[in-house]
Amino acid sequence: MYDSALQVVAAFLIFVVGYLVLLFAIVICLLIAEGLRQAFIHARISLFRSGLGGAELPLTPAVVRDSALFGWTHRVTVSLTGLRHRYFHTLN
Repeated sequence: MYDSALQVVAAFLIFVVGYLVLLFAIVICLLIAEGLRQAFIHARISLFRSGLGGAELPLTPAVVRDSALFGWTHRVTVSLTGLRHRYFHTLN
């Protein structure tokens, strides 16, 4: 009844869609874990700051720079910028 090529195409599409769903689920779980980590860091700093009587601490920028995603996103941005400058430079 059905053509075997149609079955192969359907199986391939199901595999690709399943793989992409799994990949996005892993990325979402990692983002949730990083968000929780940042929330706990912020809560710890807030608790520490309240213990000092509201004195200003220079720890807030370190929270952003200490993020687990900061190094990865920084490396991707630098590599993409390098590729842009290498291959898509202006012809002046």
